Amino acid sequence: MSDEYDNTMLGPSSAHELGEDFTDAKGRRWVAAERIDLPEIDVPETERVRRAPDIDAAFAPDPRAMAREDLARALQPRRLVGNFEYRLDEPDYEIADAIQAMASPSNTEGSWGESSAFARAKYLTGPGLAPTADRYVIGADDRRRIDSPQFFPGSAFAYLSQGCTATMIGPSTALCAAHCFFQNGTWIPTRSVTFGANTVAPTAPFGSFVFDSITLPGQWNSNEWDWDFAVLEFSPSRPDIGRQTGWFGTGQNFNGTKTMIGYPSDKPVPSSWIKSGAFTAAPGSRYQHNLDIIPGDSGAGTYDNGDSRVNGIQSTQWFSTNPPRVWNEVRRWDSTTYNFFHAYGNWPRG
Repeated sequence: MSDEYDNTMLGPSSAHELGEDFTDAKGRRWVAAERIDLPEIDVPETERVRRAPDIDAAFAPDPRAMAREDLARALQPRRLVGNFEYRLDEPDYEIADAIQAMASPSNTEGSWGESSAFARAKYLTGPGLAPTADRYVIGADDRRRIDSPQFFPGSAFAYLSQGCTATMIGPSTALCAAHCFFQNGTWIPTRSVTFGANTVAPTAPFGSFVFDSITLPGQWNSNEWDWDFAVLEFSPSRPDIGRQTGWFGTGQNFNGTKTMIGYPSDKPVPSSWIKSGAFTAAPGSRYQHNLDIIPGDSGAGTYDNGDSRVNGIQSTQWFSTNPPRVWNEVRRWDSTTYNFFHAYGNWPRG
């Protein structure tokens, strides 16, 4: 892992006066929309209705297979800074070209953070609760509570006040699901972000704060699941939070057992729970899987224990009646997410 990382933001941040058009380091213009009134929305509540298979989404083209013009327009980002939304003035052709030229993304490396001396010893989970009958649990409930989430890898997962989970992937960058921040044309406020959150002391080992900006692909609104990803950036206010919490690498290893840590809403809130399973199918840019996902886990990254690389972002759950089946889906890590996050986040080089 390289200690060098890019720290030039490609969009407006809290360092700039809100509500004014902005020209970034590459000379691109961001247009400021009017001030947004952020309503209180409980995201887990919006996720409690199971979804039948989405035919339109199932046949939507994988972003990587889209025409250049269509891809650039779909990627054209919207960014929330404080209470103002900014939109890139032009379609994002640069990222579209990078995506279409990339066969597969390079792996990125993670970091255990400042707690690394104790991390491996403290990465122990509790005994777990007895299995419960829950429509979101697939098979037996094998979730286990993390006793010491202030140590990596639990420290790299954050509880978001609206009821979601975020995962650190760089010194100041985290990933999450877009539906945690924007649904049906409305932004959702985040009052606090707490890494390693717990209901017992230390409840907020790194403090509670908010991100500097959120960046979403413009194509996302409420059910465009191929575009259900969001870049959370903590620069310039907390540019090195990842060096305290540690962060995950990223990669495309889709074989073997997958692991996820999240903040499920059916457990004491906020408490982090670990669960394991496997990807079972690959519909385009998404992967079906059988991990036990509960509302509140949305936005958490799936990763492989062997290399601690995130390979999916928890997105949604589906069901069918013929045959009867329930499954979960992550937005897979690929050249689309890789290039979008590298453009609008702050990552180590190499």
